[in-house]
Amino acid sequence: MAALAVKVESVPSLSPSQLTLRDPSCRPLQSDAINAVFYFNVNSCGTTRRFDNNLLTYENEVLFTSYRLRVACHYLVNDTKVVQFLYQNNPAPVVQPGLGDLAVIMRLALDSTYNDFYGARDYPVVKYLRRPLYFEVELLYSRDPQAELFLENCWATYSADRDSLPKWDVVVDSCENSADTYKTVFHPVSSNARVVFPSHLKRFEVKMFSFTRDRTALKGQIYFHCSVVICDSNRPSDSLCSRRCIPGKQRLGRSAEGMDGGAVKVFVSSGPIELKRDGSLHFMPRSAQFNVWSLLGAAMGVCSVVIFIAGVVSFWKLPKSVY
Repeated sequence: MAALAVKVESVPSLSPSQLTLRDPSCRPLQSDAINAVFYFNVNSCGTTRRFDNNLLTYENEVLFTSYRLRVACHYLVNDTKVVQFLYQNNPAPVVQPGLGDLAVIMRLALDSTYNDFYGARDYPVVKYLRRPLYFEVELLYSRDPQAELFLENCWATYSADRDSLPKWDVVVDSCENSADTYKTVFHPVSSNARVVFPSHLKRFEVKMFSFTRDRTALKGQIYFHCSVVICDSNRPSDSLCSRRCIPGKQRLGRSAEGMDGGAVKVFVSSGPIELKRDGSLHFMPRSAQFNVWSLLGAAMGVCSVVIFIAGVVSFWKLPKSVY
């Protein structure tokens, strides 16, 4: 509360600095020869409070020997105040696009657990014919749970150039190659200490093979490549992003680079894998499948000729032993 006390002519001997409130210790904050100004809290200096219907009143007094000034503040207990204000719509938020490269890696696992992988120093990795190769393709550094990685096509080549020939398809339109004797096997991915977002990975298994020319296995190294599509799982209008295997006839005229306006296509490749010959295994090359029964029949024929010749030699040797 604030109170202003003014000197009056009826008390000529009054000095405003000598005025007090009900509590004598509450003296003027400011004073001069004519005025005295008091500032005090409603709960101090002997201030009283009372209710009169809907009115709350705080009272105190400015006092001197022959001077008394009543001070009061009145408040409505219930009241409505109308306050006018203006508003304006906030501007629409503007999204600033950020540019960056998607990092996708293709790795070869030591076994089907996918816990350990061959490092850069391990290449070329040496494998026996028809031994399984466990590949993992992963989207790196992304923390977006809505991003999902899909294998579009995967193939093997005889050189590091993914567009080189000869080539052999191991994944076609997100499916195994129907023309392959040993079909690709897809392995599920579950979350663990290493895998935070299973949708960022794909795993598949193929059997080691050799390219041939004129039914002769070519010496050298094999490279595996994949075209990978990154999709928004909330916008699965494209069939590839809907987790479906897509027959080729349904994909005619479809552009992978423009899928749903949000998919991105990238390519990844593995390091070189070298075939180690195993004498106990017969080559079943990808470019020309041999007939096992024909080979077996030919082998039996050769054995018969050898037995026949051995019999003739023995027959002619016997007479020589008689003489």
